[in-house]
Amino acid sequence: MFKFASSSNLSSKSSSSSSEFSIPKPEPVQVLDNRIINLICEELQFETYMALDQQLRTSSHLAARQGLLSFGLSSKAFLEPALNVLWRILSSVDPLLSVLPETTIVEGKKMLVKQIAPKSWDRLRFYTSRVQTFDQRILSEKEESSIHTSVYARLGQIQPIFPALAEFHPTISISVSNSLMFFLSRTINMASLPAFFPRAKSSKDVEEGIDYGPSLSILAWKSPGIQTLYLESDARYSGFSASITCFHNLKSLRIVRLSHYDSDFINGIASLQKLSYLNLTLPDNTSFDVSDIQGGFPSLNTLRISGSPGEIHKILKLVSTSTLSELRLTCNLHSVWEENRTGMPDLTRCLDRFSSLAVLEVSSISEIDLNLFDAQFLWLLFSPILRSSHLRKLAYELPLFLTDQRTAEMAVAWPHIESLSLTSETWGEGIPPIESLRHFAEHCPRLESLEFPIRVNFVVDLKPPSPPPPTLFMHPLRNFRCILYDDVKSPAIVALHLYQIFPGLKWADGPGSGWSEVQSTLNAFHFLSKQDRQLLE
Repeated sequence: MFKFASSSNLSSKSSSSSSEFSIPKPEPVQVLDNRIINLICEELQFETYMALDQQLRTSSHLAARQGLLSFGLSSKAFLEPALNVLWRILSSVDPLLSVLPETTIVEGKKMLVKQIAPKSWDRLRFYTSRVQTFDQRILSEKEESSIHTSVYARLGQIQPIFPALAEFHPTISISVSNSLMFFLSRTINMASLPAFFPRAKSSKDVEEGIDYGPSLSILAWKSPGIQTLYLESDARYSGFSASITCFHNLKSLRIVRLSHYDSDFINGIASLQKLSYLNLTLPDNTSFDVSDIQGGFPSLNTLRISGSPGEIHKILKLVSTSTLSELRLTCNLHSVWEENRTGMPDLTRCLDRFSSLAVLEVSSISEIDLNLFDAQFLWLLFSPILRSSHLRKLAYELPLFLTDQRTAEMAVAWPHIESLSLTSETWGEGIPPIESLRHFAEHCPRLESLEFPIRVNFVVDLKPPSPPPPTLFMHPLRNFRCILYDDVKSPAIVALHLYQIFPGLKWADGPGSGWSEVQSTLNAFHFLSKQDRQLLE
């Protein structure tokens, strides 16, 4: 006969059995840190930007953009960071038109004929609020012509098209039309007017007769907080001085050669109190009167200027002597050197005024005819630079006649030099012997890169010079380049000299043949030195 257990016994048995065979609770899912998600998306920033360039993009760029979109759609946690990167940079408003059902095509151009519905505005702001850069420098002419100009007014009729825009680089058509104001806002801190188009076939013909002065005035009115401004057209900017002084926070300014300069052009630039970087191209046949300018460029730290020596000298006299640390001069010299004897000495003599100068580059855009009688004058031009004792980088491309003694003077003058490049023309006895490099080893303990003319070949009938005694410390020089086009006939001797003077030298080359053998020998010296150290250990 069956005997049934009581309910209490059943419950006790069931509880004991459930405790023995209970299913373990799953571990809580670790949430991926938002910073890691952002880093993943940021890694694809460059590829997604290149995918916008229809001429240079590759299949990998397109795959990266599509992959980032798929990544964002795979989880709600990934969507916002992915969309922020995908929409951060635009080169056209075409992507915006693709999300609006009101977009129509009339005669091959996209237009907004119908009234934009409230839901469409919400959809539009969902994307436009993410755009930080509108850069049309990669835009092709075909892409630009596919958008009707009336679109910009429709998109910006309530507020700026991109309310959080930080960088703005428009085409010529936008820069000179009423469409410009629909892009401008107080959030913009970097702008071009217009953007430079390296692929443009005939931009000079297109810009002939254009005046960007009204556009610059509108830019100053709508976006006065701009800190970086590029004026990259050779057209006219009327009223330049009045407009440029409205950018009270301007720190960086680049101006190429303009077709017209107002009389107060320099006065307007010099009055900018916060300007720390200036890239300026001066005209060839225009002379500026700067006699009434006092205390100009109070904060200028970096100056890149191109023009005739006389006009460059006028600008340098205005610059504060205590703030300028980087100076790059491109002199438009006369092909006959005698014609340069008036402006060049004044220009080079004024360089020692700048006590804080750390970087100096001097070059020329002209071919110069020289002879041996110019040697002393060329050194007189160069010698004022020896008084700039705080130089860390020097690049000098003007012709120069050098000797061992002058090499020693250079080395003693610049104890803080880190990079020295003398790529100027020299000839005959103006080529120092290879032993002259020892002066840099003795007096320039921070020198890491050196371009210098040295004599790498020796008289056949004479015994090659003995290598100098080895440097007793590991000099930091790692790169050396001989600027002469002479072929190296004795690579082993040249390599031994270099190794004895600079025991840490890793790379040595030059435009002539034989330098690959010098490098191979230098590598062998380093290998043997490493073997010796290992044996001693």
